[in-house]
Amino acid sequence: MKRVLIGFGLLTALAVVGAADAQNEKAPSIKDIMTKLNKGPKSLCPVLGTALKADPPKWDDIQKETKEFATLAEALVKNDPPKGEKASWEKLCKEYAITAKDMDEAAQKKDQKAAAAAQGKLAKSCMSCHDAHRVKK
Repeated sequence: MKRVLIGFGLLTALAVVGAADAQNEKAPSIKDIMTKLNKGPKSLCPVLGTALKADPPKWDDIQKETKEFATLAEALVKNDPPKGEKASWEKLCKEYAITAKDMDEAAQKKDQKAAAAAQGKLAKSCMSCHDAHRVKK
């Protein structure tokens, strides 16, 4: 009985430490997120755009990719804007994350039309954020 209690105590402690680490984990950088989501033809946004036009779509692949997209989009707001006001950054990032979540939810339901519409909206949303927050090189 004592071993069981000690084992349970250790598992509980590990779970608490793991949860604290997850909360303190640093968000990926804006550059890392944008590269994965939008940079080049093999990034998630254009890959999903093509995949959602297929008949029939490969839902297993799409569902994994939309989930990753939504996770990365949600992480954007955890970064500080390179330029511009924080309130604007938060508003635009939250809108982007909501649309990414909508795309993921539609993909999980295998709703091709709704997922494709959300992907199209994401693909066209770049300039509103870039104009306000991207540092030009």
